[in-house]
Amino acid sequence: MENINPKIALVLGSGAARGLAHIGVLKVLEEAQIKPEIVVGTSMGALIAGGYAAGLSAKEMEDIACKTNWLRVAKLLMPRKLQRDGLIDGGRIEDFIIALLGEQKIENLNTPFAAVATDLLSGEEVILQSGSLVKAIRASISLPFLFSPVKINGKLLADGAVTNPLPINVAREMGGEFVIAVQTTPAIDYHIRQINSGTMITNRVKKAAKSANTFLKRVLDDLNNGFTKGQKHAQDKPQLSVTLGLRQNAIQVSTIMENMLLYYRLKDSPPDLLIKPDVDSFAFFNFTQGKEIIQAGEMAARKAVKEFTVN
Repeated sequence: MENINPKIALVLGSGAARGLAHIGVLKVLEEAQIKPEIVVGTSMGALIAGGYAAGLSAKEMEDIACKTNWLRVAKLLMPRKLQRDGLIDGGRIEDFIIALLGEQKIENLNTPFAAVATDLLSGEEVILQSGSLVKAIRASISLPFLFSPVKINGKLLADGAVTNPLPINVAREMGGEFVIAVQTTPAIDYHIRQINSGTMITNRVKKAAKSANTFLKRVLDDLNNGFTKGQKHAQDKPQLSVTLGLRQNAIQVSTIMENMLLYYRLKDSPPDLLIKPDVDSFAFFNFTQGKEIIQAGEMAARKAVKEFTVN
């Protein structure tokens, strides 16, 4: 596959923790000696694609993902300062990306790369193909309602998934002739089944955290759980109810919007090969199951590559 004539482009989509499946896909592509000449990413896909373009192997990224436990993730989410335009300023995430990739310019990378972000003022898709790699990734992963937006070239940028969760069109514009796209956005119906599961939800008073570790664990638990878990009232016929918090509402709305956008984006600009890892059952922020998510990416990629080479 190294001397194949069409220029291969790899597009990695959004998906938060589910986006770790991209690493599994890269592992299989490396084993099959399929080397993308262009990489494009949105949100979590931008982080993985940026790491690949910067020279990290799939194995190196896998090691980092699998060694990251809940405490490390929680520390990354802790703000260095609170912002009025977002819950978290993203400074620690930026520090993490710098430690991972170093300070590099996109135009100096060995593999052409683009990250997709969203201009919050105009609502337009913004393609970042030059300048700071760290800033580009940081902008592309800035989920609204969680991270503050990033100012680049006078624009206020946030998560690229808001406008383009799987930027196949960008890869085509960059010269991609054979586009492999990886979709890790979960299906809407799975979330609807979760929300309508009939679980009794009641409020429970939490005591103050007794240590920093307890506090950090509580933060990640709250981010990870789809709902606030409580205790059932002792009733013969309990009244079923579901209470969604602001964060879960935001995630659900985001998932619905992404699925709608994906439908039209794929219809307008389909890839030559679409890989869809089975990651619907993993929670939005469940980075602690990195190994299992990566394996899901491997399984889907092996099946897709096998079909691709046979045809």
